[in-house]
Amino acid sequence: MILATTNINIIPDSGIWHTIFYQTWMTLNIFGLFGANGFTFNLAGLIIIVVVGLAAAGITERLAGEKPGKNLLSVVLLTLLGAYIFAAFVKLPFELRLDNVPLVAALLGAIVFGVFFVLIRKTVAPNRSAAH
Repeated sequence: MILATTNINIIPDSGIWHTIFYQTWMTLNIFGLFGANGFTFNLAGLIIIVVVGLAAAGITERLAGEKPGKNLLSVVLLTLLGAYIFAAFVKLPFELRLDNVPLVAALLGAIVFGVFFVLIRKTVAPNRSAAH
């Protein structure tokens, strides 16, 4: 049961901005496991995911001692995967949606996936920096 869901749109719903940011969209679906519709987001949502991914990478680096990815693309993909799976399986009693992107689920999912990714990478290659 969700107690409160607030959706905030930061870009106007009319004109050329609506066409650019809301009618340009993408759907992410991993093997059809989480429903036929998948995780759909538009260009405004992708920009928000990038910002959430950067914040999650900073938090992950503070928690695990290492960045979860080497570049922005890997951080964004990790954030998308974490947000997608976290939003599909974890039902929070509250949610803040910014342009239909679940911010709390995206941030928590990206942090959890980032920390596990860093810890697994450290376990698999513990002496990576000593080899160079």
